Amino acid sequence: MNCDPLPRTGLDGLGLLLTIALACLVIGAALVVIARRRRRGLDTLAAVLLVGAVVLFGPGSARPAAAADCVAADNSLTVIQTSTMQGLAPGIAPVPITGRIVNNGPDATYIDVVTVEITSVTTALGTPPAACDASDYLLLNTTMPVDRMLGPDGGSAPFSGASIGFANKTINQDACQHATVHLRYAANPDAP
Repeated sequence: MNCDPLPRTGLDGLGLLLTIALACLVIGAALVVIARRRRRGLDTLAAVLLVGAVVLFGPGSARPAAAADCVAADNSLTVIQTSTMQGLAPGIAPVPITGRIVNNGPDATYIDVVTVEITSVTTALGTPPAACDASDYLLLNTTMPVDRMLGPDGGSAPFSGASIGFANKTINQDACQHATVHLRYAANPDAP
């Protein structure tokens, strides 16, 4: 189900303009009535307010659907890292990051890019956690183009282009030995 608003429904351009015009008319009538302070004026004000309420909120008035009225299809994606990144150390060139993105949903989904970021680093047992963190690593070319329409129920595409390496600092980085770098992948679906 497409949850995008339908064209020419709700209070778009012309509908919004008419609503503002009606509100101005009601306010103007109210000001005139207050200025005259006549009994007949109060009856006129009540009639104008009643007509305004019927026009704005009565049957046939267009209102956008509430979010609960629309249930989007489940276009869940899975990102699978296919590369292994072992042996990161000072003086060793960054290693490539590769993977595959899979569409598990019932609808085709266009994927523009997959991005990657370091979320955390888990040090080896017995190593102080703060001694090695994301700043000890280099993540290069974090936006990887896919530019593919993934078919429903298992359609997939490979991605590559990013790389990860060890950032050689002037301080002791022994705490990073045998550390695990946790990466987060995000797919950027975009309309073709």
